[in-house]
Amino acid sequence: MDSLMTKDAARALGVSQRQVTDLLRAGKLSGERLSDGTWLVTPRSISERRSLNAGAGRTWSVASSWALLGELSGQSSAGLSQSTLARIRRRIRTSTSDEIARKVASRTIGHRYTADSIAKTANELMLTGRSAADAIDTELTSQTQVVEGYLRDETLESFVRRHLLSADNNGDVTIYERLDSLDFEGRYAPDAVIAADLVRSASTRERSAGLAALEEMRQRWLAKHTR
Repeated sequence: MDSLMTKDAARALGVSQRQVTDLLRAGKLSGERLSDGTWLVTPRSISERRSLNAGAGRTWSVASSWALLGELSGQSSAGLSQSTLARIRRRIRTSTSDEIARKVASRTIGHRYTADSIAKTANELMLTGRSAADAIDTELTSQTQVVEGYLRDETLESFVRRHLLSADNNGDVTIYERLDSLDFEGRYAPDAVIAADLVRSASTRERSAGLAALEEMRQRWLAKHTR
């Protein structure tokens, strides 16, 4: 599908053209700016934002969002202040999985590329979302024709240069940003991160699986922390 003008994107999202432009400049919508200053928006990024309903309500801070997903994944809370820990635990108790997915959506920005070798690129990323779907739902098959992942110990610029990636708003490789302080290990991102990123999918089945996985993790957490 061809890219959309900002007025069409605004209509699809139920926001103003100015808000669409602001989202593009912030990297929260994918698009291309032409030489005359006109913006074009990719349909995929519109679908993702609509599925998350990201415009509803206030989002959480980047640090709090990552901390909450770490808590749901069973990671250590060492390094968090008591007030931050109390805040994210209160949010887990009082928020639905849909609210959590929507609130943490703005914690990261995805950069899209095309790659000469999908498999080689995937091997050097910590996989998430559709690329790691079977890690949280055995009835789903992880996508091999697309790659979604986080960098390990390398800058985005270095990774792109080394793998000869080409920026492409419709590309099959999505690299998400993460906080430098986060310590990801292994082949996959933490389970709650995978689930939250899977909710971005335009596929109803994948989005539902991501929400179900988040709710299952929340219920396990509640069982452990409720007296």
